[in-house]
Amino acid sequence: MADAKKHTGRAVVVLVGLVVLTAPFWMSGYPVYVLSLVGIFGLVAIGLNFLTGYAGQISLGHAGFFAIGAYTTALLTKKAGLPFVLSLPLAGVFATAVGAVAALPALRLKNLYLAIATLGFGVVVQKLLFEWQSLTGGGAGLEVPAPRLGPIVLSTAGHMYYLILAVVILGTWAALNIARTGSGRAMVMVRESEVAAGCLGISVAKYKVIAFSLSGFYTAIAGGLYCYLVRYINPESFNIHMSITFLSMIVIGGLGTIPGSLLGAVFYVLAPELFRGIKDAPGLVFGLSLVVVMVLMPKGLWGFVGRLWRRA
Repeated sequence: MADAKKHTGRAVVVLVGLVVLTAPFWMSGYPVYVLSLVGIFGLVAIGLNFLTGYAGQISLGHAGFFAIGAYTTALLTKKAGLPFVLSLPLAGVFATAVGAVAALPALRLKNLYLAIATLGFGVVVQKLLFEWQSLTGGGAGLEVPAPRLGPIVLSTAGHMYYLILAVVILGTWAALNIARTGSGRAMVMVRESEVAAGCLGISVAKYKVIAFSLSGFYTAIAGGLYCYLVRYINPESFNIHMSITFLSMIVIGGLGTIPGSLLGAVFYVLAPELFRGIKDAPGLVFGLSLVVVMVLMPKGLWGFVGRLWRRA
């Protein structure tokens, strides 16, 4: 029975992998664009899950990190003329530094107080983008040139899909390895009890800073890919609604799980698409799903899938 389940699981993984790898060959432009969004939001969910699911720090300002990644990447590409292989990681490094600074309130605040502080961070970032018109274009937004890989311009939906897919695979692999290291276990200990973590010799302040920095890096990389995908960014997009959406994704997918992060992104992007033709249906579906998950699936979709798999 165990061998049969193992073989079935491998077959499912291979099948999903084949579908994902070949999607641009049998899908039209818009479905490929939607799958690209799934990958981008999956990276955001992984980053936020490190902060909230692993380290237990609630953030309502991750739209700010997403905006930092998008605008830094866009400006380095458009105004500094850097290729995306430099501008994208540099945006991630910059957001990592910002995340370390943003972690300072977490050293003194907890729970709802920390959530309000991070909410303020997101609002400040959005206002700066609006007001710094000479750099960001203000409310008029900013057009982003297509990324280039040497002489190749990644201007089609298929090109961007494979770029995003490569980054998601690399980011997921790295996240799974980080979660299994001592740092990952230390963040979980901080989440469970800061007092107990301190008694075990774990530096609570250090791992809070690591969690914020790591989360900011993942979210900024996702923001950079987002600006390349849509080719136009505006400060209005990076609002409190986006931050709440990010938090909802990891709750729906499953707190403290990397696969759950990806599953939450899949649900957030694809479920409303099924009801796109019905007025107000996408928002209604997403709202009801939060209620259902909280009541019936406290461990999220990934926990629910795991429970079904064990009973099969």
